[in-house]
Amino acid sequence: MNEDRRIRMERFQLLLQQILFPEDLTQQFLNNGVIHKLSIFKNEKKWQFDFEFERILPFHVFQLFHDRIGQAFSHIASVSFTIRYTNTKVDNKVVLSYWPYLVECLEGFSPSIIQFLKGQTPVIEGNKLSINVRNETEAIALSRKLKEPIKESFLKLGFPNYLVETVVKESKKEFQQFVEQKEQEDHSKMVAAMIEKQKQEKRAEKMIQSSEALTIGYQIKDDIVPIETIQDEEKKIAIQGYVFDAETRELRSGRTLLTFKITDYTDSILVKIFSNDKEDVPLLQAVKKGIWVKVRGGVQHDTFVRDLVMIAKDINEVKPVQKQDLAPDDEKRVELHLHTPMSQMDAVTSCSRLVEQASKWGHKAIAITDHGIVQSFPEAYGSGKKHGIKILYGVEANLVDDGVPIAYNTQKRLLSEETYVVFDVETTGLSAVYNTIIELAAVKIKNGEIIDRFESFADPHEKLTNTIIDLTGITDDMLVGAPEIGDVLKDFKEWINDDILVAHNASFDMGFINAGFRKIGFSDCENPVIDTLELARFLYPELKNHRLNNLCKKFDIELVSHHRAIYDAEATGYLLWKLLKDCIEKEILYHDRLNDNMGKGDFHRLRPSHCILLAKTQVGLKNLYKLVSYSHLEFFHRTPRIPRSLLEKHREGIIVGSGCDKGEVFEAMMQKSSDEVEKTAKFYDYLEVQPPSNYYHLIEKELVRDELALKEIIKNIVSLGEKLNIPVVATGNVHYLHPNDGIYRKILIASQGGANPLNKQKLPEVHFRTTDEMLECFQFLSKEKAKEVVVTNTQKIADDIEVLKPIPDDLYTPKIEGAEEEIRQMSYGRARSIYGENLPEIVEARLEKELKSIIGHGFAVIYLISHKLVKKSLDDGYLVGSRGSVGSSLVATMTEITEVNPLPPHYVCPSCHHSHFFDDGSVGSGFDLPDKDCPECGTKYVKDGHDIPFETFLGFKGDKVPDIDLSASRC
Repeated sequence: MNEDRRIRMERFQLLLQQILFPEDLTQQFLNNGVIHKLSIFKNEKKWQFDFEFERILPFHVFQLFHDRIGQAFSHIASVSFTIRYTNTKVDNKVVLSYWPYLVECLEGFSPSIIQFLKGQTPVIEGNKLSINVRNETEAIALSRKLKEPIKESFLKLGFPNYLVETVVKESKKEFQQFVEQKEQEDHSKMVAAMIEKQKQEKRAEKMIQSSEALTIGYQIKDDIVPIETIQDEEKKIAIQGYVFDAETRELRSGRTLLTFKITDYTDSILVKIFSNDKEDVPLLQAVKKGIWVKVRGGVQHDTFVRDLVMIAKDINEVKPVQKQDLAPDDEKRVELHLHTPMSQMDAVTSCSRLVEQASKWGHKAIAITDHGIVQSFPEAYGSGKKHGIKILYGVEANLVDDGVPIAYNTQKRLLSEETYVVFDVETTGLSAVYNTIIELAAVKIKNGEIIDRFESFADPHEKLTNTIIDLTGITDDMLVGAPEIGDVLKDFKEWINDDILVAHNASFDMGFINAGFRKIGFSDCENPVIDTLELARFLYPELKNHRLNNLCKKFDIELVSHHRAIYDAEATGYLLWKLLKDCIEKEILYHDRLNDNMGKGDFHRLRPSHCILLAKTQVGLKNLYKLVSYSHLEFFHRTPRIPRSLLEKHREGIIVGSGCDKGEVFEAMMQKSSDEVEKTAKFYDYLEVQPPSNYYHLIEKELVRDELALKEIIKNIVSLGEKLNIPVVATGNVHYLHPNDGIYRKILIASQGGANPLNKQKLPEVHFRTTDEMLECFQFLSKEKAKEVVVTNTQKIADDIEVLKPIPDDLYTPKIEGAEEEIRQMSYGRARSIYGENLPEIVEARLEKELKSIIGHGFAVIYLISHKLVKKSLDDGYLVGSRGSVGSSLVATMTEITEVNPLPPHYVCPSCHHSHFFDDGSVGSGFDLPDKDCPECGTKYVKDGHDIPFETFLGFKGDKVPDIDLSASRC
C-alpha cells in the first residue's frame, strides 16, 4: 500500500468517526474505504465527495451512510457524493434494493411517471436492465426521457454501465389508470397555468389602467435616433415610435420573450426583450399595439429574422403628441368630401376611424362620399351613433352629359347644299382663358371637295412647353416672326363669311375662337357650328371611341400628321362629308334638326365629370340609392355613370356639389369663358374648392401654369359663388387620416400600374385636416372669406341635411309573384317523386313545419332565388355546392338548393318508393346503413338521411333570416 492511499484511508476513517457511523458496520463494509477527492464550492455552499469502497454496499448500509454524512455537515454545506467499487461483482438482489431510491432521485418528471417506476421491478440480465411498460407509446416516451437519467444514477452509485431497455407488456387496466392519472395531472397543471396567467393579466391590466406610464428598466434620457439611420449594428442607441404589433411568448427555459414592431414613420424595426423573472411578465404584457414608447438597447443582426433587431434594455411609455382641432366649438369645419376603403383601391383609412377622429375634434358632422357606391353607409351609421356625430350620406358620382349639342347656333340650312369651314386650332394649353392659339388652319368644303384653305401660325409671346412641342410638332423657331393672334383671327373671321363652321370636339375649338374674338373686341361667333365628335357618337354608337384618328381609320381617310391643324382640318373635312351622307340617309336634312338627336348615342361613354351628391332627406336618400343602382346596371362603362337627365329626374332631396378638379366647374374655370362657367355652375347647389396642394398635379401636367394661376382659379370660383349666390365650400377630398398614411395609398395606387391614371402624377396630400389647417390652406383669401368657405358654409350645408337612417330596421325581402306557392309545389313535387304519392308521415310533417315558418316569415322568395341560382349554374355546366346550416332544411333539399337530406336515417326504394326510417337514434347517418334490397320489389334501396333538426337553420321559432351560402365552380 502506498503512502498516499494510506493517508486517504485514514481520512475516510476520521470522516466515519465524525459522522458517528456504527463501528460494527464500518468493520464489516467500510474498513478499506478511501476518499479520492473532495470538491468544495464556497459560493453555492456545496461539498462533493468521491469515495472508493471494496464491494457494493447493501442498501441499508448505503442509506445510513447517506443520511449520516448529510446530517453531520448540514450546518456548513449541502453534501453529495459519488462511489466507485474495486470489486464490480454485482448481486442483482442488491441492485434491486436500490431501485426505489434511484427512482426518487430522478428530477423533472411528473408524479405519475415516478409512481409508475416505483411499482416496477426491473429485470437484470448481465449489463442489461429491462423495465416493463404497458404500451408502445409509453415505451417510446420512457426510452426517450429515462434511459440516460437512470443510467447516470447507477453510475454515480458505482454500479456497472447498464443498458436500459423497455419491454411492452400490455395491461388495459393499468394503461387506463395511467391515462386517467396523466389527464388529471395535465388538468391540474393547466388550471394552475390559467390561474397564473389571469393573475398576470390582472396585474398588467391594473398597470395599464393606472395613471403611471409603463417603465421597464431605467428612465431614458438619451437623444432619440431616427430609425431610418440605423444601418448597422449598434452598441447602445435610443429610438421612439408607435408599436404596431406586439407578442409575448414563454420559452422552454421558462423565461418570457416580448417581441414588438415599432415605427417612427421614417422606418420600422423589430425589438426583443427577455424577462428576468416572473415579476417582469406583467410589464412585458403591458406593451401592446397602439402605444408609443422610447426604447434603449443594442442593435444586432438576428440570424432567425435575417435582419437588424434591437435587443432592448429599457422601455419607457410616452404619450404621443395628438393633433387637436383648436378652433372654438361653434367654429369648426365639416368635411364634405371623404373616401373610405370602399372607394375601390383608392382610400386606406376605415370609415369608423375617420368618424371617430371627427368626433374627437368636435366636428358636428362628417360626409361619406365614396366613388360611385354607398357600401360604407352601414359602418358610418353605426360609428356615428357610437361617437355622437351626424353622418351626411353621399357619393362622388361620375356625371355624363346626355345633352351635349351636335350643333350650335342652329339655323334652318339644307345640309346638302351648304359650304362648310372645317377648322382646327393648336394651342399652348387646354384653357381658353389662360392659354392662346399658336396655329389656326381651315379648309372650305363644298359638295365634298376642298375649294379653299386657310393656314397661319400665331405668336404666343411665351416659350412652348415640352408637352406642347411633343404633341403638335410645333417648335418655338417655327413661331418666330408669326403674326399676332388678333390679326390672324380678323383674317379668319373675314374668310369664313357666314358659312357653317365644323370642328372635331367643337366646344374646345370654338372656346378658343370666341375667347380670341372677345379679346379683340368682336362678339362671339354667330355662324352655325357642327361638332363631328358628337355627330359620330350619335351615328356610330357601336364604336369603342370616336377619336379623329380612329374615325379616319374606319373610313379610310388619310391623316398625315395628327395634332397639326391643317392636316386635322383636311381629315375632318373628308370625315364630315361621310357623316352628312349618313345623316341624310336618316332623313336629317337641315342643320336645326341635328340636336333632335342629342343623348341618343353612346353618351354614357363620354368622359365623365365628378360631382358630389349628398342626401338631404329620406326621399333624397332613396333617390340616391336609385341613381347608384341605375349607374351600375344601365350606364356602367369602366365606371358607374349617371346621365345628367337621370340626375335631374331624381334630384328631389339631393344636394349637388361641383366636385374636385375633375368636376365640370373647375375644368370650365380653367378652360372656358366666364359666361360658359356661369352657365355650368348654375346646375349646382354648392361649389367646391380644395387646398391648392390638392391641385399641384395640374401644374405637373402643364394644365395650369403655376401656383399663382391655381390660386387665381380658386379665387374665381369663390367670386363666381358670390355672383350667383351659390355657397362655396372648402373640402379636403380625404383619402386617409394622417399625413404619414399617404404611403399606404401610394402603394395601393402603384399596385394598379398603368390602369390607374393617378400613377402618371405625384399624389396630393389628402389627409383629414383640422379647421386650423384648412384655414391656413386658404390664407391667400381674405380672413373672412376663408372662414366662410371653410367653416360657415360647410356648417350650413350640414345643418340643412336631416338626420337620416340608411338601413331600415325591418326586413324587406325581394318580391316575386307566386313565390310562396311555387316553393310549396316544388317541395311536395320532389318529395312525392322520392317517397311516393302518399308521403310518409315523418316527411309530410317535416315539410309542413318548415313551410309554415318559411312562408309565414316571408322567406319563400329567398329560397326561390337560391333555387334559380343553383339551377342556372347547373344548366350552364357549373357545379354548385351549398355550405353551412342550409343542409338542415328539408325544403332546401326538395328545391334542390342542397344535396343534404336532414330527415332521420332511412332506406327508400327508387322504384316503388317504399321507405323505412330509423328515428330512434340507433343510426347516426343513412350513409352508414348496410346495403339492403327493397322487400316490396327487390330493388336496391337508396340510403339517405342525416337527422339534422330544422332549428339549426332558422332557429327555435323559425324566424331567423335564412343564410344560404352557395359555392359555384369556376372554369
